[in-house]
Amino acid sequence: MKQELSLFLVEGTAYYFFSINIVYGVILILSWLNIKRYRYSRKKIKNPKPAGAVSFIIPAFNEESLIVETIQTYISLSNIQKEIIIINDGSSDQTFKLLHTMFQLQKRDDSSTVYRSITQPEMIVIEMPHAGKAEALNQGIKHAEYDLICTMDADTVPTPHGVEACLFAFANNAHLVAAGGIIQIMGSQFLRNNSPDGKQSSHLISSFQRLEYFRTFVCERLGWSFLGSTILISGAFCMVKKEAVKKIGGFRPESITEDFDLIVRLRREFNGNKFQFQILPLSVCHTQVPRTLNHLKKQRVRWQMGLVQTLSRHLSLVFHPGYGPLGLFAIPYYWAVEVFSPILEGIAWFIIPYCLYEGWIDFDNVVLYLGIGLLYNLVITLLGVHFDRKYISKTKSSYFIATVDSILIHFGYKQLTSWWRFIALLKSFRKKSAWGDKPREEIIHRI
Repeated sequence: MKQELSLFLVEGTAYYFFSINIVYGVILILSWLNIKRYRYSRKKIKNPKPAGAVSFIIPAFNEESLIVETIQTYISLSNIQKEIIIINDGSSDQTFKLLHTMFQLQKRDDSSTVYRSITQPEMIVIEMPHAGKAEALNQGIKHAEYDLICTMDADTVPTPHGVEACLFAFANNAHLVAAGGIIQIMGSQFLRNNSPDGKQSSHLISSFQRLEYFRTFVCERLGWSFLGSTILISGAFCMVKKEAVKKIGGFRPESITEDFDLIVRLRREFNGNKFQFQILPLSVCHTQVPRTLNHLKKQRVRWQMGLVQTLSRHLSLVFHPGYGPLGLFAIPYYWAVEVFSPILEGIAWFIIPYCLYEGWIDFDNVVLYLGIGLLYNLVITLLGVHFDRKYISKTKSSYFIATVDSILIHFGYKQLTSWWRFIALLKSFRKKSAWGDKPREEIIHRI
């Protein structure tokens, strides 16, 4: 009985991961089709409408190490009609003082908490007691002047062509409700001409996260977008119609991952072929990522808890034909892969060594199947890097470094992040939303 159960679990996990990898390969093909369709559609548009204006909404909580430098990158978007709204969410450091000094803030006549920059008239700063990111974003929306808003993180540097492309998409597609793009990792702490200096970080944890971003955005989210099944647009860069956000009551403060929650609620409210949500195949921003295991753990636990919380609130969408591919494929995929894969991986870690020890399975077969899986994942990752090099960021990412990192990531890092996700499953619904400890690396402008 013990042997039969063990072999059943081994076969079950094997079929599970085989099926998931096949699906992932299909999604990668759809991502490539999305890239081709986007490039073709841009050329096909005749007499395009001029890009509109956008209100950047940037919540800030204890961001003294980088706030001035990142805001300079928004100011430098000279060809874009914009306003920059910074919400100082009760920072206890020098965030507000630096903004006040560097941009010569002056109180608006009609408010005691809203300041406008004397040197940059398109920039305002809102002071508020600490209430969390969602409430800070809602305050920014209340003061936004333009019909389009773009939520950004304080450690995020926008790319001019990414912002322009998103504005172009909204101007020429009346059905578009929300849009995002490919988020790149900031390779170093240095900026040149208000943009990252292009160097890749040699820090191993950052390198592994770069691969994860390639796979998440280039290999996966572009594919779901091709099917009209976008379920998540990262809050690090999310351009959305202001009235749509207001219609659903803004960001929900009790949500652990407020960006994911917002898009799912928007998808429920604006359902049907005449409403579109897109991930555009181009780089829209660069962002900092955790550089220590402790901070990476906190991030991944929060992400996983927010994933489970949001999906659980919308169980009625699972296999709901009224939501098309979103309900029939995308949301079940998120449940099967993003939620439950840590459990299946944990079973495999224990049951395979046990069966090998008992002599119930052949060691050579295990090595063969694991090798095939590693090779398959390597191909997927390198294709994502190739798509990024050729179509998206057009930077010369090293295939050799990507190959080495793609192999190393499977020996410790993936197991560790899966363990953290499993811990998050146990903690789900027992922790309130919070900004948490967000260490930042100083950003420096180079001349």
